[in-house]
Amino acid sequence: MRRLVLAAVVTAGLLAVPPLAAQAAPALLSQGHAVTASSTENAAFPASAAVDGDPGTRWSSLAADPQTLQVDLGSAHTLNQVVLQWEAAYAKAFTIQASADGGQWTTVYSTTTGTGGTQTLPVSGSGRYVRLTTTQRATQWGVSLWEFQVFGDGSAQACGSANAGLRQPATASSVQSDAFGASAAVDGDTGTRWSSLAADPQWLQVDLGSARAVCGVDLTWEAAYASAYTVQLSTNGTSWTTAATVTGAGGTEHPAVSGTARYVRVNATARATQWGVSLWEFAVHTSDSAPPPAGCPWVGSTAPVADRVTQLMAAMTPQQKVKVLHGNGATGPYIGNTDAVPELCIPALGLQDGPAGVGDGLDGVTQFPAPVTAAATWDTGLLNRYGTAMGAEFAGKGVDIALGPTINLVRDPRWGRNFETYAEDPYLAGAAGTATIQGIQSQGVLAQAKHAAAYNVEAGASRGTPSDNVIVDDRTLHELYLPAFQQVASQGQVASMMCAYNQINGVPACQNSGVLTTAIKQDANWGGFVGSDWGSATGGPRQLANGGLDMEMPGGAFFGQGLLDAVSRGEVTQARVDDMVRRVLTQMFRFGVFDRARRGTPQSVVTNAANVTTARDVAAAGSVLLKNTGVLPLTASTKSIALSGGDGIDPQNIGGGSAKVNPSPASVNPIDGIRARAGSGVTVSYVDGAGEHVQTPNIPAAVAQARTADVAIVFAGYGESETEDLETIDLQHQQNDLIDAVASANPRTVVVLNTGSAVTMPWLGKVAAVIEGWYPGQENGNAIASLLYGDVNPSGKLPVSFPKQLADLPTANVQQFPGANDRIEYSEGLNVGYRWYDSRNVDPLFPFGFGLSYTTFGFSNLVVTPQGTNGTATVTATVTNTGTRAGADVVQLYVGQPAGNGEPPKQLKGFKKVQLNPGQSQAVSFPLTPRDLAHWTGSWTANAGQYRVYVGDSSRNVPLSGALTVS
Repeated sequence: MRRLVLAAVVTAGLLAVPPLAAQAAPALLSQGHAVTASSTENAAFPASAAVDGDPGTRWSSLAADPQTLQVDLGSAHTLNQVVLQWEAAYAKAFTIQASADGGQWTTVYSTTTGTGGTQTLPVSGSGRYVRLTTTQRATQWGVSLWEFQVFGDGSAQACGSANAGLRQPATASSVQSDAFGASAAVDGDTGTRWSSLAADPQWLQVDLGSARAVCGVDLTWEAAYASAYTVQLSTNGTSWTTAATVTGAGGTEHPAVSGTARYVRVNATARATQWGVSLWEFAVHTSDSAPPPAGCPWVGSTAPVADRVTQLMAAMTPQQKVKVLHGNGATGPYIGNTDAVPELCIPALGLQDGPAGVGDGLDGVTQFPAPVTAAATWDTGLLNRYGTAMGAEFAGKGVDIALGPTINLVRDPRWGRNFETYAEDPYLAGAAGTATIQGIQSQGVLAQAKHAAAYNVEAGASRGTPSDNVIVDDRTLHELYLPAFQQVASQGQVASMMCAYNQINGVPACQNSGVLTTAIKQDANWGGFVGSDWGSATGGPRQLANGGLDMEMPGGAFFGQGLLDAVSRGEVTQARVDDMVRRVLTQMFRFGVFDRARRGTPQSVVTNAANVTTARDVAAAGSVLLKNTGVLPLTASTKSIALSGGDGIDPQNIGGGSAKVNPSPASVNPIDGIRARAGSGVTVSYVDGAGEHVQTPNIPAAVAQARTADVAIVFAGYGESETEDLETIDLQHQQNDLIDAVASANPRTVVVLNTGSAVTMPWLGKVAAVIEGWYPGQENGNAIASLLYGDVNPSGKLPVSFPKQLADLPTANVQQFPGANDRIEYSEGLNVGYRWYDSRNVDPLFPFGFGLSYTTFGFSNLVVTPQGTNGTATVTATVTNTGTRAGADVVQLYVGQPAGNGEPPKQLKGFKKVQLNPGQSQAVSFPLTPRDLAHWTGSWTANAGQYRVYVGDSSRNVPLSGALTVS
C-alpha cells in the first residue's frame, strides 16, 4: 500500500540528544529496514545488502566522494552504537547523523581517521533515520559495507510504512461537493482529494476498524491547506485526545503522534487561503502487527513475484484487469497516471519524463547533462552513477515509472532528439542504456526505454501519421535498430519500453508484433511491458493488443471498454489480455510498488549536493577535446581571458521537449565558472557575440577584446528539441563569423561548442583548440572551467561521427531525411555513421570514438585467443599512458567480417575506459561471442572464415589488428 513520504518539517518530535542515563541492553534496530544510498556500483551491490544481516552480501558505491547510506528505523529510537563492517574499500573520513524526520540532521559521530575492518562506534542521540556520509575514500574504489548495524533501545516497535487508514471508512465535517468526498483522502490515489466548505473549523476522520497503536500520520495538502490544525485520537469516536498541535506549512506534513486509537481525526482550525481546506491524502501509520488488508493477501507477502501475480489475477474481474492497462487521461499529479483499484489494493501508477532527469516543468531537481553527454564519457560506471542519481530524484518525487532513457540511434545529425539519446552505434547505445537503466532501477523506479523502434526523424506535423513511414529492410532493422532494445531487455532487465510514433514498413510501431513481440519479448526473453507514447496508440484494440502493446497512455481510448468489447467479439483472446496484465503487475511487484509508501510528491525538493557533483562530473567527463595545438590547459601565465559568444552567458544546457529539465538551483554559466576558477589575479572580460540566445552580434567589440588578451574563448552552439528537426548543422546567427573574426585577431583562440550532435567547422584551421561540450546541464560553467584549466583531463570520445558537410552524410537525400512522398527511406542500409564513412572511404571531420587528452596513449601486445567450446574468443591488448599527465583513454574493439558477409568494414564490439598514470600500462580483455561475430539472415549467422580484429581509440585510429578464424 502507498502513502506519501514525509517532505515538510514539523517542529514537534525533532531530534534531541538525551541526557546521560542508564541504557537498556542495545538492540539491533536496522536489520531488514528500508534503506537508500546515493549510488550503487551496480545492481549486484544494492543498499539493502548492508542491512540484510548477511555478511556475505554488501553495498558498494560508485568511485566518487561523497556517498551516503541511510536507513529508516521505522520510528524514533534512542541510539547508542553503530557497527560498520567494511569491505576492503572503506572510508577514511565519514560522519554518522540521526534525524527524526529525514530533513534536519544531527551529527552523532565523525572521524577523519577511519580504519576499515569492523568499527564499533559509540553514539549518543535519537532519531528515526540514521545516515552514514563518507567524505573521503581510502582506496580508488567506491566505499563498500558488508553490514551497517544501528543499535539502541529496543522498546519502541517500528512504525509501519503501510497506511492503516487506506480505504477505511472516512467522514468529514463538510464537503465542497460530491466530487470531493471524504473517501478521496484515504483512497491511495494522489490525484483525488477531499475539499471542505470555506469555513473554520473543519475535520476529517478515518475509522481504522479496531484500536491500533498509532505512531504517525501523513497529510498531503492541496494548495488550500490548514495553517493551524490538531491531530486527535479516539477509541470510541466520542472522546478525543489531542496528539499533536501543528502550525501548518502546506505540502506534505507528518506530525509526530503516539497513542492507541480506532479513530484518527485531523481538525483544521485555521485556513491558509480563502477556500476550504483540501487534502490529497490522509495516511495513518501504526506500530502494531496487522494482517494485510482483508482480501489482499498478495500485499506484504514473501511469496515469489509470479505467485503473487497469479493470486491477484485470480481475484480480478475483466473490468479490473483492463483498468491497469491504460492511463486515466489526467495530467496530474504526474504527466501520466493510472487509476488505483482500491478493492484489490492495486496502487495507482505515476509516470514522469524523462531521459535527462525529472522533467515536465517540475522544480527542485537537478538538471543533469543531456544523455549524449553521458554517452560521450564511454564510461559505464559513470553512466550507472548518472542513472542512479536520476533514479533517486524520480523516487523522491514519488514517480513509479521514469519515461527514459531514449536509446534510438543517431541516424542523421539533424534529428531534433539527438541530444536525448546516446549514439550512432547500437553496441554503444545498448551499453549506455543498460548502465543508465540499472542505475535508475536500483532506486526502485521502473525505467521505460524508448522508442521501439526505427524512430530517427521527428517529421514535424507528420509525426505519428501515415506519412511518418520508415521503409527499412529486415537485416538493417535487426542489426542496427533493434539490438539496443534487446540488450536493455536481456542485460539491463528494463521494466518497460515505449513504442514509437512512426510506422515501420507500413505498420505502426505500436502494432508491430514483429518488433514488439518477436524481436523484443521473445528473442530477448523479456518479461516487461510495452507502453505507448502519448498518442502513438492508433488503430484499435485488436491491432494494438495483438501487435504487442500492453499499456496505453495517456488515456484509455482503446484499452478500456474497447478492449473488453474486442475480447467479447473474439478479436483479442483473454489469454492475450492476461499476458498484458501479468506483465504490468509483475513489474509492479518486482519493484515493490504494492509494498511501500510513495516516496514523495511532485512538490518534493530532491536535488542535493551529491547529485550536483554527479552532474558536474558527467559534464566534464563527456566533453570532447577535438583540437589542441598546446593552448590548453591554461596555466598561471594566462593573465587575461577574452570571452565572447552567446553561449557564454546564456548557454544551451539542455534540449527541448519531454527531455527538458529545470535547473535547481540556477545553472552556472561559463563566464561565472571561469571567473571563479581563474581567481582575482586574472582579468576575465566578456562581450556579447552571436548565438542562439544572444542574436545581436557585437563582433567588432569581441575582436578588439580578443586582440589584447592572452587567450580568447568563443562559446557557440545550436538548440535541439522534440517535434522539430534541424535544417542544417551549421552554426546560425553569425556564430561562424564571430569565431573566424576572433581567431583572426588572436591565434590562441579556443572554441567551446554546445550542440546536440555534429556541427560543421569552417574556421577549424584558424583556431587553437576546440571542445565539444554538448548540452552539459546546470554545472556547465564549473565543468568547462575544470577542463580549460586541466583540473580534469579531457577523456570524452565522440559517440557520433562529425561530417565535413551535409553532403557527406549517408542520409543526404531528402527521401532519406526527413522523408518525402509518405516514405522515409532507410536506403543507406547498414551504412550509418562511421560504417558509411569507412565503406565509402570518406574522411569525416572527426571520426566516431575520437577524443584528445592532455596526455598521450599507445597500444601494444594484441593477442587473439581462438574460440573456446562455447564459441567465445578473447581479444587482449595493452594500453600505455605515454605522456606526462594522468589521464583516461577508451580502448575500443572493432570487428570486420569476411567480405562475403556483406557487412561494413568494421563494427564496434567492445570498449573500456582506462585511467592511467604517466608511464602506466594496463592489459584490457574483451570477449567476442558468437553473436558479436554474426549477421542477420533471418536468424543470427556466423559464417566460417577469417574475421579481422582492430583495437585502438577511435574508428579511424586502430593501430592494432589481427585475425580470428571462425570454423
